[in-house]
Amino acid sequence: MPFFGPASRFSEFKDDFLKDTGKQAADDMQLYAQYVAARFADMNHRLLNNMSNEIQELQKLLKKV
Repeated sequence: MPFFGPASRFSEFKDDFLKDTGKQAADDMQLYAQYVAARFADMNHRLLNNMSNEIQELQKLLKKV
């Protein structure tokens, strides 16, 4: 198990894509590829943002020691 990071939700993307766009992934692969790329970019942004916040909190803690 990784120390940090989201669980893989790749298989859920097809269901989310259908719910969000009303299209099957196979019907519009170009749009689906953009959708998946955007979802991964969003997950990466959230992960990096959380890590940055945790590092800042750790710096504050270490200054007190």
